[in-house]
Amino acid sequence: MKYPEILNNLKSSLVVRYHEKSVYQRKVADALGMGVPMVKRRLSGKVPFSLEQVSVLCEELGIPANEIFYDCERARKHPLEFMQYDFTSHEEESNQAFDQSIDMFVYAAQSTVSKFYVSCNTLPNILNPTFSWLARFAALQWIYFTKGSAAMLPLSDIPLGPQLQDRLDKYLMAVRTLTKSVCLVNSKIVENYLTDIRRFYLLKYITKEEVGRLVLDIEGVLQLFEKVCSEAHLENGKEMEIYCSDSFFSNDMYIVESDNINFSVLQPNPVNPIISRSPDICSAMIQWFNFWRHSSTLISQTGAHIRLQFMQKQYVALEDFKAYIGL
Repeated sequence: MKYPEILNNLKSSLVVRYHEKSVYQRKVADALGMGVPMVKRRLSGKVPFSLEQVSVLCEELGIPANEIFYDCERARKHPLEFMQYDFTSHEEESNQAFDQSIDMFVYAAQSTVSKFYVSCNTLPNILNPTFSWLARFAALQWIYFTKGSAAMLPLSDIPLGPQLQDRLDKYLMAVRTLTKSVCLVNSKIVENYLTDIRRFYLLKYITKEEVGRLVLDIEGVLQLFEKVCSEAHLENGKEMEIYCSDSFFSNDMYIVESDNINFSVLQPNPVNPIISRSPDICSAMIQWFNFWRHSSTLISQTGAHIRLQFMQKQYVALEDFKAYIGL
């Protein structure tokens, strides 16, 4: 692998984490114990970093070595990156993983030309983080899927502390700042979500009172979802297209395109994403997304009659569920 490729990968990693050139120049200077002018010469390529210096930067700034030494042009050994965040842990390594994934959205949102593609079987999380009980339920699902039933907590005790809430707000602000969003949802988004809630209720992991709080949040999301569908934009004016499909997607999928950074995301569980910056993977996922979209129905702004039918279906599913639980 040639040095210019190593340098480009290093600069890309620094930009994703710190965005502003002046910020990451100071971070590099502090890590290496040298002045900013010397760092600028190295980042410009006029003077090379030594391998020892690159190693120090990886260790001090929390950059995986394979992120720097991965040859994107010729090798495909590590096309995917799993962001293993444990929201129940206060370890710095876990927090860095979450922050890094959010920073990628933040950096993309700084572009004046950016697109956010989403496909999901349940309520799109571009809306969910504003509703605290749905955020708690996502965390409860994560505990169940990753740590097992023995680690389960009462839903009311799920820790949505200030730091976690700040991270969720930072993510939400970033995705809502992207120039345009295209959302592809399954036609049973509420029914699919309620199926998960029903399962946890029957397993006695959540109480009837907690189910009631989740239902109130779902009603709030549906109202917001319907408003966005009708207006075809978010409350901040950013354009949003919404399509409905009868297809069931194997995973929630996000794709971000911008002048700053392109990446794709698979969401195997409600907290930890699998991220790829591989152009080949991003291209393949865009093709999958467009394949599903072309066989789907636009329900935002246009198609008022179909949108009415779609929303009616969601509200009926919710009312049937409330009757089943006895709410």
